[in-house]
Amino acid sequence: MKSPRVSGLTDRLSIDGVSDPALHRYLSLRRNWLAALIAVTMVAVCWPVLGDTSRLPAFLLPVVAILGCGGLALIFAGPDAVRAGWAVTVIVAAGASLVPNEGPWPMPIPLFLSLLAMTVAALMTQPLDRLPIVAVATAGAFVVGMPAGVVVGWTFALVVVALGIAFFRYRVRSQREIAEQVEETEVLRAREAVLAERARIARDLHDIVAHRMSMVVVMAQTAPYRLAAGEPPETLGPGATAELTGIADAARESLDEVRALLGVLRPHSDDAVELAPVPGIGEVAGLLDEVRAIGVSIDFDDESDHASIGPTVGAAVYRIVQESVTNATRHAPGAPVDVRLTPEADPDSPNPDGPAPDGGAAAGRPARLRVTIVNGPSTGAAEASRSGGHGILGMTERALAVGGSLTAAPTPAGGFAVQARLPLSAGQA
Repeated sequence: MKSPRVSGLTDRLSIDGVSDPALHRYLSLRRNWLAALIAVTMVAVCWPVLGDTSRLPAFLLPVVAILGCGGLALIFAGPDAVRAGWAVTVIVAAGASLVPNEGPWPMPIPLFLSLLAMTVAALMTQPLDRLPIVAVATAGAFVVGMPAGVVVGWTFALVVVALGIAFFRYRVRSQREIAEQVEETEVLRAREAVLAERARIARDLHDIVAHRMSMVVVMAQTAPYRLAAGEPPETLGPGATAELTGIADAARESLDEVRALLGVLRPHSDDAVELAPVPGIGEVAGLLDEVRAIGVSIDFDDESDHASIGPTVGAAVYRIVQESVTNATRHAPGAPVDVRLTPEADPDSPNPDGPAPDGGAAAGRPARLRVTIVNGPSTGAAEASRSGGHGILGMTERALAVGGSLTAAPTPAGGFAVQARLPLSAGQA
């Protein structure tokens, strides 16, 4: 426990009452107190030494001692303070060397020691491109203040120290810049991963939610007609018809909200990202059966070998078929849909078993899968398109992501055709 006397001394030495910000900042660091103590000690030594050896007037002795050694108080005060203190020390030490004195060197020893300390501080704190200036100026002071027999050795030592400090600082700065670049690269990679995940979520939302909601719209709109065409025919009353119409309207509004959400999630980039889907080519038949259940006429022809198709490619096939059939039911109601999965041969790879008898495409080794979805012209009132093209863009991204291609365009007959050519596996060139 502190005594009242010690507590009172601590209160008097407190720097909280210092109003000047620069002085308060200087006094708040213990290393500056140490530098100030060293400076006071050197000034106390330099003053009598100058009086004994130099022929300076008595009134100039304290001025030269303070200016020549006072810079030591600034060695921890920052680059600007060190630069000012070093410059004053060089000027005073060189100027004092021109005054006749009785010492062993033209430069008084206390000023020489202060010059060495301030030079090292300047080499450690000043920008790298200014270190040659520091070395040359200090070497000039050596030439003025040292005997000819030792000036070469001290100058050589100064150059070695300056080069060593410069190399050390350059290495430290390079390592720091490399670390910062690595950190920035990691941040960019994390940001790209976030964007890729957002793109994947946007695609899956569109493929899953939009498909199911579109089926709800179609089922609600076609329910009265399907019931009327049943055996025996059923007729819905006005209330039930109004309920179905309300369901279709609500589902359509939900689709609009999903599309607005996709506009936020989808990054504005055409870069393909790796997919992480769940369904595959084996689920395409079940998907088409669900669509047939709501009255859509679908002709499905699958000639592909499911075992030879990679899971990522299979997922892309599923999503492309899903999106294409959904678009057909929405924009071309009542139109028949034709879905074909056909393997294609690689003409550059000959069949090891020999050419096919008909000389056709089978002469090559199957290397790609052609996915074709074609719908005829609409036989009813088509729904107005407000999607903004996310469906076709998503299908194109999926095809590109596995190394394939996709085209989507109207047919001369008034329908629409989507055709994708995909490799059998995502890693295949």
